[in-house]
Amino acid sequence: MSEARAAQEAENKRNGKPNFRNGKKQGIKPQQTQSLNSDAAVPMLRFGASNNFDLLKRKVSIACMEKYKNLGRLIMDKQYYVPDAVNTSLYDLTNDQYDVEKGRLREAHKHRDKEINDM
Repeated sequence: MSEARAAQEAENKRNGKPNFRNGKKQGIKPQQTQSLNSDAAVPMLRFGASNNFDLLKRKVSIACMEKYKNLGRLIMDKQYYVPDAVNTSLYDLTNDQYDVEKGRLREAHKHRDKEINDM
């Protein structure tokens, strides 16, 4: 009986049919899928009349914004992005008895500096 089963399994393998034993598929491995990250999502540039420069420019900009934050704006805007300066008039530093507004202003400056350093 085992020789007949082995012959049947060999024939199924040649024909590409899956082998079921004990309710499980055997002989078929799941296909591996690659995760699509920003590096793989950027297409190859085609030259000529039917080029894909606009698509490439958008994809490169998105990939750079994922990786380098606001520095990726450089591709589309064609100029270096500078975050807005902190508006000190929004903070009432004269009537700040417990230095709460001073701390908020300090945090706003830290946030802007961190954004610049990330780029």
